[in-house]
Amino acid sequence: MNFGFFFTIAFLISSTVSGCKVDVQQPTELMREKEQQSVSIPCSVTVSSCSESQTQISWYVFRRDSHYQLDLQSHSLRYTLEQQDLRISSLSEADSGVYYCAAALLDVAHSGAQAIGQGTTLKVSKKGLNVRQALLLTLLVLLIVYSLLVLVIIICIKTGKFKSVFKRRWNKSENKDSGMQVVFSGVMQELSKRNLVGGKIRAHNKVSQDKSTGVQNMYQSEDIYQNLDE
Repeated sequence: MNFGFFFTIAFLISSTVSGCKVDVQQPTELMREKEQQSVSIPCSVTVSSCSESQTQISWYVFRRDSHYQLDLQSHSLRYTLEQQDLRISSLSEADSGVYYCAAALLDVAHSGAQAIGQGTTLKVSKKGLNVRQALLLTLLVLLIVYSLLVLVIIICIKTGKFKSVFKRRWNKSENKDSGMQVVFSGVMQELSKRNLVGGKIRAHNKVSQDKSTGVQNMYQSEDIYQNLDE
């Protein structure tokens, strides 16, 4: 492990020069970003008592298995300085780490006119939708569907198609009801015919039974008279 690098970092944090003081502030909270996006890591540098001095800004990154100073000139397409802020383009998961902003006074003869921030943690994850984004997308889709439905109803009302649709449905329902009434009338007529035929048949059978009963009574009366004559 490069102990000299750690001693340099500790020296930058604690060092001040009499008459000149460099203060570096940067957010320490976690920054979460997605792949292929860009991010700007803030850094604020304050120089007191020697405002005319030129300040050099440099950035360091600490990762799980490595730490080094960012080469801003050789990798100018990915790393750019926006005053003191560091802007990283086309993020990937490999860019995750803790980024330190350091400032040094170039025209001060005394060594130690330097300072470094507390470090900002950057976490880069794979591109995708989180729960909040998925919920917002779902609400947006529902809002679009609702707006389209309202627009279609308004157009149908203005063009009269809405009324024609209901009229056709009403006519269909009326035709259906009339058809049911015709069927019901036919069924009732058929039942009436069957009841009439059945009544005639029962009346005919009753007349036949009465006739046969009268004939039998007549024969019985003749037998009685014959018995009396004997």
